[in-house]
Amino acid sequence: MNNDSESLSLIILAFVAGFIILQLRRTLGRRDGYDGKDEKKQNNPFKDNRPDRSRNDENVIPIRSGLNDENEKPAPEPAFDVGVKKTSPFYGTLEKICKFDRSFTLPLFIDGAEYAYGMILNAFWTGDSKTLKTFLNRDVFGQFEDAIKSMKDDGKTFENKLEDVEKIELIDASIQGSMAELTVKYSSHMTIVIKDEDGNVVEGDPEKVVPIVDVWTFCRDVKRNDPNWTLVSTSEA
Repeated sequence: MNNDSESLSLIILAFVAGFIILQLRRTLGRRDGYDGKDEKKQNNPFKDNRPDRSRNDENVIPIRSGLNDENEKPAPEPAFDVGVKKTSPFYGTLEKICKFDRSFTLPLFIDGAEYAYGMILNAFWTGDSKTLKTFLNRDVFGQFEDAIKSMKDDGKTFENKLEDVEKIELIDASIQGSMAELTVKYSSHMTIVIKDEDGNVVEGDPEKVVPIVDVWTFCRDVKRNDPNWTLVSTSEA
């Protein structure tokens, strides 16, 4: 009798245990609660939700480049400081010279012209043909050389002195291709003296300073690197 009771109890316990296990599996097998696995899938309200530009930059066409390139005008060329106002009648020519030689300005040219004036005159008065060849073209050098030879043949010498250069002004300017010509007028004061072979004054007065006005024209190929200008014409105003 006892054995039958024990068997019945075991059967009931086994049935109860199976029922409990079945209920646990039904409960634990479902994902009704929060398990943390979906956290990464939820949107973070503090996260920057802007699109990833790194993937799209290569496909973006700049609006300005696409629309305005054809309409954009080239930047204007910078104005040249040639040393005279744009209203000057010589501005256009001097500007063209600057396009070949950006270091050119009229004040610098005038400074060089003043130096050349004194150098050429002194070379002429002393018969220094070597120096004259540096500054003069062939025709003008020939004229100066003939005058020097004539003075020597007559036994005469110059004892002139350039006292000062009062004013130098540009009176003409032209350019053909890259060949530029600038004409300047010199207003100066000199002592003019010519002596014979015995040292006697045959012309002029060593005590008298006289005003002299000369007009000289200089020429240069401005596309060349040589900055020196050559005297191509002389006259008295």
